[in-house]
Amino acid sequence: MNKPIKSTGLAANLKLTKLTKDIVLREEHVWLLSLSDSHYGIHERTKNFFDEYYHGYINWDHVSDELRRLALGDFWFYAQCSDQARALDIILRLFEESLEKTAKTKVFEMVFMAMVEFLAMITKLETLQMELESRGLDIIKRWVKQKEVSVLRNSTFVKNQLLVLNNNPGLKEKFFEVIHLLAGSVIGYWAENSWAETWYEKNKDLFSEDFADELSFIGKPFFDALLEKWSQIKTFEELDKTIPLYSEITKYFIGRTDTFQVITNRFYFLVYLLHIPTMAHVTNTLLINLNILIKKILEKIETEQVKPFIDNIFKLFHELQKEHSSTVLECIFTLGKEIVNSSKVENTKDFVNKIIELPFVTPGPLRMGKEWRTEVDPSHIKNIRVWLSLFEAKPELYHKLIIALTVNLKLKGIFIFDTDLFQKDISALLNADFHPYFRSVKQLCRIFPVYFNEIGAEGELRDITTAIDEMTHRDDKLIHFLRKLVHIESNNTHISFTKKVFNYWIDGNLQPLEPFLPDDVKAAIDPKWAGSMQKLILKTAEKAHLKATQLIEEHPDKVDKWVDSVNDHSQINKKRLKMLCRIYFILIEKYSFNTVNLGRSIRKYNFIAENEIGLLEDAIQKKNREEALKLIFHFISLLKQVILSKEKTEGWENIYHKRHVAFGIPSMYGDYHERRFEAAGLIFKLEQAAHLIMEEWVKSVNLNYITAKILVKIDAILAIYKEGLELDGITNDVFISNMGMFSNSLKSQSFSLHQYINIFEFMSENIREIISKYFFSPYEDILKIVIPRMREGHPDPGLSDNSFFHMQSETFYRDMLSSSFLLQSLDNFITEILTSLRNMVETLSTERIRDIMSYNPDMVISPLYGEASVVDNQVFIGSKAYFLKKLKALQYPVPPGFVITTEVFRRKNTILQHKMLSREIDNMILVQIRRLEKETRLELGNPKKPLMLSVRSGTAVSMPGAMNTFLNIGINEEIVEELSKQPNYGWTSWDCYRRFLQSWGMASGISRDTFDQIMIDFKKADKVDLKVQFKPQRMRDMAFAYREILDKNNIHIEEDMFLQVRQAILSVFDSWNSSRAKVYRHHLRIADEWGTAVIVQKMVLGNINYTSGTGVFFTNNPHKREPGIHLYGDYSLVSQGEDVVGGLVHVLPISQDQPHVQGREKSLQEAFPRLYERLYGIARELVEVHGFSHQEIEFTFESDNPNDLYILQTRDQDTRPKNKKQMFAISDQNMILLGQGVGIGGGAINGILVFDDKGLKEMRQEQPDKKLILVRPDTVPDDIDLIFRCDGLLTSRGGATSHAAVTAARLGKICIVNCTELVVNERESTCSIKGHKLTAGDKIAIDGNLGNIYLGHYHMMENE
Repeated sequence: MNKPIKSTGLAANLKLTKLTKDIVLREEHVWLLSLSDSHYGIHERTKNFFDEYYHGYINWDHVSDELRRLALGDFWFYAQCSDQARALDIILRLFEESLEKTAKTKVFEMVFMAMVEFLAMITKLETLQMELESRGLDIIKRWVKQKEVSVLRNSTFVKNQLLVLNNNPGLKEKFFEVIHLLAGSVIGYWAENSWAETWYEKNKDLFSEDFADELSFIGKPFFDALLEKWSQIKTFEELDKTIPLYSEITKYFIGRTDTFQVITNRFYFLVYLLHIPTMAHVTNTLLINLNILIKKILEKIETEQVKPFIDNIFKLFHELQKEHSSTVLECIFTLGKEIVNSSKVENTKDFVNKIIELPFVTPGPLRMGKEWRTEVDPSHIKNIRVWLSLFEAKPELYHKLIIALTVNLKLKGIFIFDTDLFQKDISALLNADFHPYFRSVKQLCRIFPVYFNEIGAEGELRDITTAIDEMTHRDDKLIHFLRKLVHIESNNTHISFTKKVFNYWIDGNLQPLEPFLPDDVKAAIDPKWAGSMQKLILKTAEKAHLKATQLIEEHPDKVDKWVDSVNDHSQINKKRLKMLCRIYFILIEKYSFNTVNLGRSIRKYNFIAENEIGLLEDAIQKKNREEALKLIFHFISLLKQVILSKEKTEGWENIYHKRHVAFGIPSMYGDYHERRFEAAGLIFKLEQAAHLIMEEWVKSVNLNYITAKILVKIDAILAIYKEGLELDGITNDVFISNMGMFSNSLKSQSFSLHQYINIFEFMSENIREIISKYFFSPYEDILKIVIPRMREGHPDPGLSDNSFFHMQSETFYRDMLSSSFLLQSLDNFITEILTSLRNMVETLSTERIRDIMSYNPDMVISPLYGEASVVDNQVFIGSKAYFLKKLKALQYPVPPGFVITTEVFRRKNTILQHKMLSREIDNMILVQIRRLEKETRLELGNPKKPLMLSVRSGTAVSMPGAMNTFLNIGINEEIVEELSKQPNYGWTSWDCYRRFLQSWGMASGISRDTFDQIMIDFKKADKVDLKVQFKPQRMRDMAFAYREILDKNNIHIEEDMFLQVRQAILSVFDSWNSSRAKVYRHHLRIADEWGTAVIVQKMVLGNINYTSGTGVFFTNNPHKREPGIHLYGDYSLVSQGEDVVGGLVHVLPISQDQPHVQGREKSLQEAFPRLYERLYGIARELVEVHGFSHQEIEFTFESDNPNDLYILQTRDQDTRPKNKKQMFAISDQNMILLGQGVGIGGGAINGILVFDDKGLKEMRQEQPDKKLILVRPDTVPDDIDLIFRCDGLLTSRGGATSHAAVTAARLGKICIVNCTELVVNERESTCSIKGHKLTAGDKIAIDGNLGNIYLGHYHMMENE
């Protein structure tokens, strides 16, 4: 059925073809036009003729028609005008000019015949026009002398039309002279181009009897006799009676066919006639006769005679094909159909082989004609159609042609215009009974670039190509040419042409384009247009992080955004770049199977239900690849049913042909629809989508190593591959059996890698068998015929025939496999698995293999801001991260970050030894860092806005302070120098760098005392008590002093920020086996196998100014025996997270009702009430609303604004009832008070002083019955072993919530911390409190309740 065209292109065509540019006519043409001013119809026709005649790009087909109408149709008008002679003279001159301009083209003949008719009409006028008639004869004579074939071919027509001139006394002699010359030229042309003797000598074996005598009637003797007679003729009458002209000779030669009595000889003679150029004008007549003869021959000859007859025919065809390929194809088609209809079908096999052996007609080298049209061999498309038509007539007989056609098109190329309407050929093919040959037909159909409904440059393509041209007012001739090319003759070569234009814009090199450009276009191209685009493309590519040549391959929506982000370029050039990229994209979508919007492509037809399309789109969006592939396979199955349905389907077309092609306007519009054709195109698009989704799925599985989990994923992927292959008609029972064996092996824990290698080796062999069966075997014989033919006429001395064959066949097979549905992808998948399995067996120990096989990449990282259900428990991420994730989920302020789990710790050595595993985890970490950068708007390594990180341990069993902690990772000298220039960061930046250097150095074995001594020395030099009193410059000097310590100890600091993060993570992992961690585990009986996770978080800076700081608090005051929320803890200003918990600073109380030591500053509750209220609110909600037990919470604040408060850690507070404690039996008024600090743990103790490990050992030996009180300047994690071995602890710094203090309290030690009057001299093992000097072995008593320190020992009693 036909539907009305709704075509914007057509509307533009009809409108623009009516427009007439302002043209300047020659004076005589203006006069001729003016004659018809009062005759509207004639005037309009004449005006339209001159519009086209003067057009810059003349369509001569149209001009010849219009000239004929003007000269013959309106002859009566010009013949009766007042100046008849002048009018007719002007028209004759138009003929003369047109003949000159159309010489050697098919239009010449039409113009020439019209001119002869025009002259004939002049001869019939009452008024003699001898001058015009004479000049007309001169024109004819000139073209006869030039041996213009179309003039000779119409010699009889010329004679008959102008015969009246023989009766004109003034022109009789001239007329005879012209006709005599014409007759002689005709005979000479026939004599030169009939080749009778040559042809017969070459093919005489074909004939059943000797026909040498026949040559005297058609060969040289015949023409010699004619020429002799011609040379003696003196009058027209004699010539007319005795000398045949072209048409008479033609009839004579055709008539000689009847002289052959044997029907096959008659056939061979007809082939001879087809062979000679003198008979080209009657090819159709000869073909009709030939076809009649073919039918008669097959009816009359015996079966055993068919093969020799076919052999003889094809011998002739081989000679004829080079110059007359179209004729040969017509004969083959007729012969093929008649064989099917005859009883001689047993000869079909030989006939098909003969067809295949005949050289296939290729498109030939693409050429650009004068009218800017691509010129290809028209027999190319005819060759395809003839072979397809034979197959459609009898698929079971001609199926080999489908395979041969595939080989030829793959190796030699294909070219199809939109205007060929090849969609109809595919419809015809798919409506044939081809079901047993479905795979072969499908492979062939995939080659044709015609799976679209819209014919010509319609819609967006027309609009954009027009717009980009108009932006430069058509002055950019290359773009102007592209526009015309796309509009006039749409085809798939425009994809590569558009890309070449884009590359020309980049490099200014026109050479790749030159073969496709007409000379006038080439000469008119101005390099300035490309030059103006080059910088813009380079800048845009830089923004996109692409090579310039890659930019056009990206989706145009992305390109638009990148182009818009580029500054300092003209808007016109930006639009031009966007448009060219979009043109390329539209052409790709039209002519290939790629599609950006798969849902839109499916909805274009009514094959699939809307709800199912929605399911597919949802699966693709959610990256549920398995579900998406199953849906696609289901859709393909439905479409196959449409194609293989027994019910025939008809197409409908709505095509508008515009005979005249005005500048830049398409010659054809419309659309074509047919269900089988549309189903096939949609199948190919779905297969392409499935291929891309499968590739994504396979890439998502890291096959650089194989784990048990990866094997499960492999099993799922293989099942989808199997389903896809079966859908494509590919099966292999052994492959299916081996897949089943693999699936069953996953149920066993004892299956070895060697066994898996065997299974995949079996599968790999099965793939070889499939490839051989479905892709090699069907084409082997055809390739042996086709490839040697390709070698003919193209010798290469450097390449043997054998090498050429293997090179071409390899190209073909590689192309076939690459275009197969999923098979090559499956082959690569299995090969990659095998390679990985073999590498593991060859390079890894049994223990390492066991580690890898049990490794699960999904258990490597858990983001703090999202769920990772597999690992979100204390075993894998440790208690610290576990509770931080809980807080984050409850919307509490936790610095963003991620956790590297204990799974990595347990396999650390294996990971580090396996490059691919190590690289994969590095990439995972990098992904998390990029997410952090996006969330924080900071960037690792960016001096302007650096992202700094803390890297800390996280264990399932709390081991406070036992392992390494890194602060301010992501910093170096360049970054800190830049950061120090920012407001409020002059001091802070260098403090951060100092802390980073210290943590890096201590992790590498430098003692804390070394760095503390530098601090002490600087304080003495500057006469300051606190580091916050240093000027920024002095903090810088101190940082470089720290750096000098690292340099002296040959400790390398990573300057690459990611490597810095990586090294910190590894160092934290390694610190699980540090001496202090081992001591901790030994004393608390913690198994070594637990390991640690690593927590990486954005640094929160509590060291910015006096309104920033860090602290720790308990939600329940350990000194009160009251339920409810009672905050108790310590904080410090201008400090970072580890300062308080590490016991490194003098601390201040959290709550105002905590015991105040004399001279202490305000509590947090008093100094920062809003922060206190926020902390109190968090504590209350956690305990009373969310059901947490009482907590010990670390926090940092960057200002006094509660929005700048962050929770760094929370853990359960130890609120267990304490055992009975000792207390002093006398009043403190009777005791010698030395000083005060903060009591920890309750109880009291009499003991003797020790200062270090040596003192502990010596005093244990010397006074084993005495309690030992350890005196330290601060409670750092390095002292863990000493704390375990002492009985009491006394420090000058640190708070009740420091790691060491908490640990001591949990171990039942009596502690007094933060005794600010205590000065410790570690070198001399002495200390002083308020000037009272104490040495090792001196007796003191400490009260863990009151925080008092006494000189001497006192009686004790038990405290209930």
